[in-house]
Amino acid sequence: MDTIVNVTGGKGGNAFLLLGNEKTALIDCGMAYCAAQLISNIKQYLNNKTLDYILISHSHYDHLGAVPFLKKEWPNSEVCGAGYAERILKRENALATIRKLSEQAAKLFHAGELAWYDDALMKVDTIIRDGDILELGGLRIEVLETLGHTRCSLSFLVNNETLFLSESTGYMSASGKLYPGFITSCADTLASIEKCRKVKPRFIISPHYGLVNDSDAAGYWQNCITAVRETKEFILRLAEQGYEEEQILHRYEQEFRDEQSRLEQPLTAFMLNAQNMIKTVLREKPLSEPTY
Repeated sequence: MDTIVNVTGGKGGNAFLLLGNEKTALIDCGMAYCAAQLISNIKQYLNNKTLDYILISHSHYDHLGAVPFLKKEWPNSEVCGAGYAERILKRENALATIRKLSEQAAKLFHAGELAWYDDALMKVDTIIRDGDILELGGLRIEVLETLGHTRCSLSFLVNNETLFLSESTGYMSASGKLYPGFITSCADTLASIEKCRKVKPRFIISPHYGLVNDSDAAGYWQNCITAVRETKEFILRLAEQGYEEEQILHRYEQEFRDEQSRLEQPLTAFMLNAQNMIKTVLREKPLSEPTY
């Protein structure tokens, strides 16, 4: 994997540089607060090359926050993402939320004030879809639509062996614990986990974590499913006991926001995700039906 380099600029979101013989691509770019370090890391490996593609797994601030800074440094690079991401990034409220969460992350990670950036650069240049192929020269990237976390979630399969997962399948924290990520659809999330499992990748790159070691990879897909099931059961059990959504949210925070989560994610982002997961479970699954 010497043509795939971890160039992450700081805590909270990963970034991987793919160095093809002809072109280069960045898969996700992390948060805005650490964009300067990200750019410095990328330049160490580009040599005389330029950055051709910026591939975003979805439209959340911790995966594309550095886009405006990258576009300023490499204006001809193409930001590639799903069609839904393109539409999201045209909404003023979405851009405002990205900026607000980026500012909170800068404080959480003690980075000082967030550097100014132009919202006009926070956009998708090229729409990519399930099955699309990008050729870098010696490196081949296949786009996989993996919905569930968002309606724009994409995973990327490199040379049929290295799979960069979207957050739909969940994410592994530094502690090794797997957290679910089914913000928009639990059903889509389970389908995405199965879709990725069938690829049978040699290497798994988990969002917010990186390369999964062999011992964790052996049970990775089942652990993803288990994380979804346990969260669903927790939410449904409280709902059946008569808890309102706000009460479930409070209990969810107590149960799932552990010390590692506090170190890795701002409270606002955690609560927004949890709130949407609760709504998704209650919307998709009638309480009288069995859970997964």
